[in-house]
Amino acid sequence: MRQGIKSLLGPKLLLGIAIAYTLLVTAALLTPITGAPKIEIPFADKMVHLIINAGLFVVWASYVFSGKTNTKTTKTYALPLLFVCTLLYGILIEVIQGSFIPTRGADFFDVVANVCGLILGFFAVKLTKKFIY
Repeated sequence: MRQGIKSLLGPKLLLGIAIAYTLLVTAALLTPITGAPKIEIPFADKMVHLIINAGLFVVWASYVFSGKTNTKTTKTYALPLLFVCTLLYGILIEVIQGSFIPTRGADFFDVVANVCGLILGFFAVKLTKKFIY
């Protein structure tokens, strides 16, 4: 018998995981970088943004679809709304980095990597939806 994520982990635990992941990502992206060695891997920064945003989308989608309000309307509108919210979060992080963090800068291509990560997360959720909701 297959059990979905919602029956293995309660909504409160999934909310805690989603919030903790978001806070961890926020702290990591808004911490000033000083004395860190340069990574010589091409586009490593962009890959990090892609992976972080895919994970962000998946953990929040897992929480959204774990609740008792899991109706057809929720399934129809939740993913696009979640996509927009996480996109705005990524843009806000870039603006804060560019405006307030002296050792970091805003980069348009970080936003592009964020969008690619959100698309990856969106498809991961759609492909695994029978396990999530």
